[in-house]
Amino acid sequence: MQTLKKEIEERILNAARMEFAEHGFAKAKMRSIAERAGVSTGNLYTYFPNKDDLFCALVAPTVDQINAYTNYDRMRSTENGDECYTYEWHLDFYQEIADVHYRNHEDMKLILFKSQGSSLEDFREDCVRKLDETAPRDKCALPHPEAGERVDEFLWHSLHSFAVNTFIEMTMHDLNREEMMQCAIDLATYMYYGWKAIEELRIKSFGRKTNDVHS
Repeated sequence: MQTLKKEIEERILNAARMEFAEHGFAKAKMRSIAERAGVSTGNLYTYFPNKDDLFCALVAPTVDQINAYTNYDRMRSTENGDECYTYEWHLDFYQEIADVHYRNHEDMKLILFKSQGSSLEDFREDCVRKLDETAPRDKCALPHPEAGERVDEFLWHSLHSFAVNTFIEMTMHDLNREEMMQCAIDLATYMYYGWKAIEELRIKSFGRKTNDVHS
């Protein structure tokens, strides 16, 4: 009996995925989801009391992964004495986020582009807010005396918005895994070193390719 209930729940979730993808949260109908799943509307409500519960349950594994990576305690645990976040930390962090986006591509599309009207419609802003919480501790971003060895909170917020929007664009444009990882590397490089470092990396890469052609 328990197995049967699990199978019905999976059918409902699969049906909900199609309904939300086609119509978005606001216009999706519980009756249509029930019909797609082959269950009665009343039975559907025994599994999920309302549409928001159903939507959140559908994308919960992906939301949990993103929240785990931007968790304050997890990010704080990367600190080592007076050392700040290193370039290697930035590389790992952004590539991990890119991997989550790639592995959960369809769920990310639902969360980012189909969630209006649900309790997850502010997911993007929540991600930026969680990243903003690291600002008081991450002094390595602007270590020069001219900057007062601190990061302006509005600038930090703007940079985090830029980073989050970059991942949104990756998802929107259906980048493949290799493209996402390269974009994550460039983003980490920019966030840590700035554009000049990316230019230098491209020049070095071009030089290696030229040498390979002539060797």
